[in-house]
Amino acid sequence: MKWGSSVMDEECEAKILGSPEAKVVQTKEVDVEQPLLVCCFPSAGVVGTIAANTIIEQFDMEEIAHVRSRYMPSAAVFMDGRLRHPFRIYGKPERNLLVVTAELPIAEDGLYYVSSALLDWAASIGVKETVILDGIPVQGIPLERKVLYAAEEEKLADLEGDEHLEILQKGVISGIAGSILTETLCRAMIGFALLTPAIAVVPDPEGAILLLQALNRLYDFGVEVSELQESADNIRKKMEEMAQQVDGIRRSQTGASRHSDAYERMFA
Repeated sequence: MKWGSSVMDEECEAKILGSPEAKVVQTKEVDVEQPLLVCCFPSAGVVGTIAANTIIEQFDMEEIAHVRSRYMPSAAVFMDGRLRHPFRIYGKPERNLLVVTAELPIAEDGLYYVSSALLDWAASIGVKETVILDGIPVQGIPLERKVLYAAEEEKLADLEGDEHLEILQKGVISGIAGSILTETLCRAMIGFALLTPAIAVVPDPEGAILLLQALNRLYDFGVEVSELQESADNIRKKMEEMAQQVDGIRRSQTGASRHSDAYERMFA
């Protein structure tokens, strides 16, 4: 399906779809056939954002649209000194792929409007499947790395066939990710989430690696993760050094017997 652009004003040439509360502004035409929509937003360990950036860079994806909404903070995003829209949509027709990523949070009152505008636009260009990549916050370095999934009924069989994935029996996915998944239920579109435990307070490339490897298995993406693995190893080393330093301080100040168990639980 092909959606061209039309002249709106002197500011940009774009195609706009959405409500007054939130709009998708498409700035470049895209020729795709039922593309996969991958959505990644800031969360624990920014694993989704790291995964999105990796896909975008490796596949040389082009920004084709952005979302505008009064529920986004009035702030500017810079990348390599260049202004970027804070909520962007990238496309790669050759791979039949769309990637959504953002740096700024959406106000709670605007989640419905933004997710609806995004999925209305996605449906209009033929998207039938949407996946969320997200992190589950944990204290310290996760000792047991796994990828969990939550999906609509139609997708469960595909995911159950991957022995490296584990179903998330119950829980709540909040924020824009949860809002998007809820909206897929109202459309002729399958939605599911791939989640992994992630360090809550620092970037966690190891979590992003697991999500990308899951996508590689499910869709034969072929995303290379060796550079991310090097970053993950460095971060793990720094976290372990920090943990040892903090533990040493606690032992010297208050005694090991009373606090070491609590510390080990915190980093379990």
